[in-house]
Amino acid sequence: MAPTAETVIGTIPGAETVNVAAGDPAAGKEIFTTTAQPACSSCHTYGPAGSTATVGPNLDTALKGKDAEFILESIVNPSAEVAAGFQDIMPKEYGTTLDQKQLADLVAFLQPKS
Repeated sequence: MAPTAETVIGTIPGAETVNVAAGDPAAGKEIFTTTAQPACSSCHTYGPAGSTATVGPNLDTALKGKDAEFILESIVNPSAEVAAGFQDIMPKEYGTTLDQKQLADLVAFLQPKS
């Protein structure tokens, strides 16, 4: 018998649901610029954060048209989709080093504004 969601006991790391709608963009900015280690701003350009680093993709353009789920996946599983022209070097630990509230805040900050 193959395991199913009903027969497996335990949790899969990083699979917890993050309530991105409850995120606080102001707190997310602090996470982007300071709290996350290394800080997201140390690698990415993102206008709302005042960051201009070029190690990773420019998030002003890379996140255009992307939804909260894509942004969250990019943070907790950055190898899932690597931007063209960039290496897969983003830290893989943010899903475990940032708690669920911090992830929600960070996603709220990174969501493109209409």
